[in-house]
Amino acid sequence: MTIARVFAVAAVLTTSLLGFAGPANADQVMEGIYTYDQGDVHATWTIYPSCVPTVGDLRDNLELPVACRLHVTPTPTTQLIGGDARLTGGRWTYSTTIKDGLTCPDGGTAPIQDAYAFDDVTMTGTRSVSNTRACDGQVDPKIVVSPFTLAYVGPLPIPVEKYPLYCEPGGLKRCF
Repeated sequence: MTIARVFAVAAVLTTSLLGFAGPANADQVMEGIYTYDQGDVHATWTIYPSCVPTVGDLRDNLELPVACRLHVTPTPTTQLIGGDARLTGGRWTYSTTIKDGLTCPDGGTAPIQDAYAFDDVTMTGTRSVSNTRACDGQVDPKIVVSPFTLAYVGPLPIPVEKYPLYCEPGGLKRCF
């Protein structure tokens, strides 16, 4: 009898703990206009999310965002490059290769990698600009990591309706 009670208590505790487990910010996705400040680099980021259902059998309407990407568009684009950020390890990340990002001593150019990682809760992130050995060996490989902050300015000019997704009850299980 006592073993059954122990299992019952363990089941109740496990169920209650799992009920509280889940990713932070599962109910919200960044969306809107943000300021980007990285020392002397200032820009405006426009962030449009797109989310798709990927879990479950889709018989129920999905109220929480899943499988999201953030489409980041910086203005001006002279110093920053946009991209599609994915949630990786609790941070939104994206990277872009800039074909002629490095100017060589002889006037030629070489590619660089521009990578961004940011947290949608703390509104902080890092930008990493890296290059391999380039310019016929005249430029050594290096990585420059710079912190940046984001601040919400306002909503998108065109609202994005993400949720809820209403799914067909049978057959194809298409959501709209």
